[in-house]
Amino acid sequence: MSNDYYLTYRIIDTLKYSNSNIDECQGSLAYLVYDNKDKNKTKYALKIVDLEKMTNLSEFIQDILWYKQLNHYNLMSLRDCFLIDTKLHLVKPYASFGSCADLLRAHPFGIREPLIAHIMWQLLQALRYLQDRHIVHRAITSKHIYICDDGHVLLDNFSHCVSMISPFDGKLRRHIYDYTDDLKDEILYLAPEIIYQNADGYNFKSDVYSLGTVACELANGSNTYIDMPFGNLSMLYAKMQGSEPILLDQTQLTDEMIALSDDNSSLYVEELKKRRYTKEFHSFVKCCVATQLESRENENFIFFSFIHILKFSPIYN
Repeated sequence: MSNDYYLTYRIIDTLKYSNSNIDECQGSLAYLVYDNKDKNKTKYALKIVDLEKMTNLSEFIQDILWYKQLNHYNLMSLRDCFLIDTKLHLVKPYASFGSCADLLRAHPFGIREPLIAHIMWQLLQALRYLQDRHIVHRAITSKHIYICDDGHVLLDNFSHCVSMISPFDGKLRRHIYDYTDDLKDEILYLAPEIIYQNADGYNFKSDVYSLGTVACELANGSNTYIDMPFGNLSMLYAKMQGSEPILLDQTQLTDEMIALSDDNSSLYVEELKKRRYTKEFHSFVKCCVATQLESRENENFIFFSFIHILKFSPIYN
């Protein structure tokens, strides 16, 4: 059986984790491959994981199980999965432009608004699909959003997905209270209500918050809460005090920011002077990242409010 699988896929190149649509984990390798039977030579990403070296096996298995349950144009899929000795082989669609995190490494001051609108538009459709199935993603971050060469956007990493349907009585819950230590890896993007871990719980709108955080990151060039003086402690305090991410452009630039700029930040300040985002984009972000859960708009409202930006986007004209 192992020989059959090796005959099925031909390796083209080795992939680096920094520019592939595969998350790095201990004891894993990544390759660019195509199916020998495919006349079009469609490229795929092959990940080979040594199960004996994995430290988060349960999380990894959970991710694979969700792949089998989900099927949407804007969600990453698993084309093939097979085991050879102790090595698990996973074949996924290849995203040639890498992740949004890769985009920001190439564009440290942020990317253009029309491209952000294009990405958000497709992610909103993925979120609506998940909501229709009563699933909260809980891991919407720039490193889990991939872009294919045709502009197709894919949301990946389902290891943190949780169902709103109670496993005890099968009833749909209005709020859930699940929190695991693994979520700390996504803490910069998590909604305040998830971090609080209080009796109010959280729901689908927590994914909307994460989406708004990613939109800000793509526009500003970095996550709002990264590199704070006391790390995650400062971030937690800021979120508990009601701090909300904002788009940085000339409308947010103050004399104090200009005066405090140094050699490291002066180029970014000059970029802000030239940058002006549309009021619809500002409104979109504000609706997403409202601190109070009840004040945050749901996916349907945002889905239609963001059409204005797409309408005038050169990507669609």
